[in-house]
Amino acid sequence: MTLRDFIKALPKVELNLQLTGALRKESLLLIANQNGIPAQTDDFAHWVEMLDKPDPARYDEIAAAAGSWIMYPEDIALAVYDIGVALSKQNIPYAEVSVVPSDFVGSARMNFDTFIDALNDGRDRALRAWDVDMSWILCIPRDNPRVGDDVARWATGSAARQGNVVALGLTGQEEAQPVGQFKRAFGTAQKKELQIVVGAGDSLGASGIRDAVEELQPNRLVSDWHATDADAAIKEIAASATPTVVSVTRAISTGLAAKAADFPLQLLSESDAQIALSCDRPSLYQSSLIDEYARAGEDCGIGVEQLIRLARGAIELSFMNAERKEGMLQDFDLEAKSALGKFLSSN
Repeated sequence: MTLRDFIKALPKVELNLQLTGALRKESLLLIANQNGIPAQTDDFAHWVEMLDKPDPARYDEIAAAAGSWIMYPEDIALAVYDIGVALSKQNIPYAEVSVVPSDFVGSARMNFDTFIDALNDGRDRALRAWDVDMSWILCIPRDNPRVGDDVARWATGSAARQGNVVALGLTGQEEAQPVGQFKRAFGTAQKKELQIVVGAGDSLGASGIRDAVEELQPNRLVSDWHATDADAAIKEIAASATPTVVSVTRAISTGLAAKAADFPLQLLSESDAQIALSCDRPSLYQSSLIDEYARAGEDCGIGVEQLIRLARGAIELSFMNAERKEGMLQDFDLEAKSALGKFLSSN
């Protein structure tokens, strides 16, 4: 049994899957052709080529362009179902998917209610067919603070609560706007007892992490940072005691680390930080959560028992309700024990 076989055998959860960074090319092309995008877009062939060979400097542009091809509720449902299929192939029974609703809501084709229904149509189909469940983190984009109050209102409303929305998030480039611009929106989430997830550290390092924690009091951080700021960033994360989702793949893909071995995952594991691994945008990074765990084991010095602790810890850090989480942890312990026994006996 190889390390990758062992990782695949481990049940895993994904806590920071970005919807527009997880769309399969085949599904996108089907949706684009149905919606007449090739005829409407002069540089359509260029964007299709970018899906095959993404330019790291244009990840956000590629995600935005591909996301704009999704125009109707049935497009959303198809995209979500396909994500569920991809998760099932990696033994990922649960994922929390970050979505920017303002990218889709507001046209004559889709209001918030039809949008959330479409997300859950795809989710329900994936759950029935593949036993893969998904919940939603509705995100405010940093470069558009004007929609913050709308997204907070949507995320805390009854349709969202009944529609598997588990958190309000803040995503995008840190330098676009200071976190203080979003304090009112996240105050609304806190009053309604909705979880808060904030991306911080990628551009501003330790200071960005500190500001995010002080201003917005998140229940979870999504954070990577440049290798030169690693020690300070880790200290901020550990001091804040805020669970943090990290991605070795994202750090490499965006130039924050030259190679996986440069990412201080071992130092994070040895600190007081609670961490979980994520692939973040698998289609753009042309990677997977299995690859993420494999990099941790092969390049970052994380042993198999540590990998088990990371995978189990991710379940614990999820926003599932307590009863469901306990059941998943019990199943995980049985499957992880079996996988570890097979791995050790073959190596």
